[in-house]
Amino acid sequence: MKDLKMIADALHIQAPSVLFEHLSANTNDVRKNTLFLAFKGLSFDAREHLDEVVQKGATAIIYDNSDGFIVSDEFIKQYNIPVFGVQNLEHYEALIAGIFYDAPSKDIDLIGVTGTNGKSSVTYFASTLLTLLGKKTALMGTLGNGFYPNLTPSTNTTLRPLLIEQNIVKFKDEGAKAVAMEVSSHGLVLGRVDKLKFKHVAFTNLSRDHLDFHKTMANYAQAKFKLFTQVNDKSNAVINIEDEVGFNFALNLPSAIVYARSKVQYELLLQKAHEQNITANYKYLYAENINYLHDGFTMTVKSSFGSATIKTGLFGSFNVENLLCAIGILLNMGYSLNAIAEKATILRPLKGRMEQYISQNNHGTLIVDYAHTPDGLQRAIAALKEHGFGGITVICGCGGDRDTGKRPIMAQIASQMAHKVIFTNDNPRTEDPKQIIAMMLEGVKNSDNYQVIEDRAQAIETAYNASVKGDVIIVAGKGHEDYQIIGKVKHHYSDREVASLLTGDKHD
Repeated sequence: MKDLKMIADALHIQAPSVLFEHLSANTNDVRKNTLFLAFKGLSFDAREHLDEVVQKGATAIIYDNSDGFIVSDEFIKQYNIPVFGVQNLEHYEALIAGIFYDAPSKDIDLIGVTGTNGKSSVTYFASTLLTLLGKKTALMGTLGNGFYPNLTPSTNTTLRPLLIEQNIVKFKDEGAKAVAMEVSSHGLVLGRVDKLKFKHVAFTNLSRDHLDFHKTMANYAQAKFKLFTQVNDKSNAVINIEDEVGFNFALNLPSAIVYARSKVQYELLLQKAHEQNITANYKYLYAENINYLHDGFTMTVKSSFGSATIKTGLFGSFNVENLLCAIGILLNMGYSLNAIAEKATILRPLKGRMEQYISQNNHGTLIVDYAHTPDGLQRAIAALKEHGFGGITVICGCGGDRDTGKRPIMAQIASQMAHKVIFTNDNPRTEDPKQIIAMMLEGVKNSDNYQVIEDRAQAIETAYNASVKGDVIIVAGKGHEDYQIIGKVKHHYSDREVASLLTGDKHD
């Protein structure tokens, strides 16, 4: 049980001593002795359902009054429970949740990973390796929440604070000793993770995305760096210095662990730190002798912690970076490089992340990937070239109601890097799918290696039937998603299911 007065004191409001045993912001999740937080959402205003909330058992209500909304005196007299209005209640959700759940993240190893691309892969690699090494680790992020592969779908990359705290408590009760969590720039800016006790944090890369929200790349980078202000020991930061923004982050965090695909980049960092009179105390890891194969890659990891050779079933130089990031996190947690290398041999691509479907009938290989940004798409296509595939076909679209500026850029990248391209629908949401594709085609006015097939499944089937053994078709944009959003409705659809059906290669 918790006392309402504790919450009220933290919010600097007066309140009576009222005990409650449940905290919720969901009208469907209210029961006896609930403190209810009433928000005005984009499509649902919980403040309009307060009668229902009280009838289900709420014993106190805190509601957002930023827009002038006022709960009537008649309501308060009728139900005789404490009701308070708070300006910008969303900004205090993390504080309230942290008090109610006693900041559960302080009792586990909470790992936060941020960056434009690679967050899901890094958290998956880290959680898998930690669990194999005896430390049961849960996942939170784009793929869902829980213990892989048994994940509960997630509404956002980074959940709202109340749900984050609820999940961490649940994972602890189920035996988790660590949680590897994707931290989005939205989550950082909106304060969703402000009260979490991160033990380890990592940065993968930064490229164009979410400019509809951040407006500028500088704002976007600043949002990502906020994560590093939330870890007390800056030596627990792991940073990709192959990335220009990460390189600059590292100059501001001279005790961090830094990683790169080559020793050259680490030497450049040391040189730049010397030029700026920065006393550097970096720990490092980088790759040597990278060998890209049709079924994965091998590499030798050199580091402040020793060296080891690793063979994996992963694809692409970007996964070299992602794996180095995960290894850096584990090294900083005290695990030996040799022990990590031994377990890394079983790693395979995450569902929908460069996931390979081998044809059983002499057609090309289908690869399903989540690449939905210009940088992500460029990296994915480059990976196929690194691994020596033949003809490359790209199938891609762009999501509706999102950053429109990246559409022609992605189309241009696909056309320039691949032999053939099919532009198709992604999640059009409330936009006209034809208009989305038309905006993409602005980037390929001088190209002739593309066609448009709006139906996504038909686009994949067309490319597959035209392929021969040794070719590769990458289906980019949706990855693990098993839905397509048209208007405001989610329809069941999965690139993975289409790929499996066409190739005969069955995956879990």
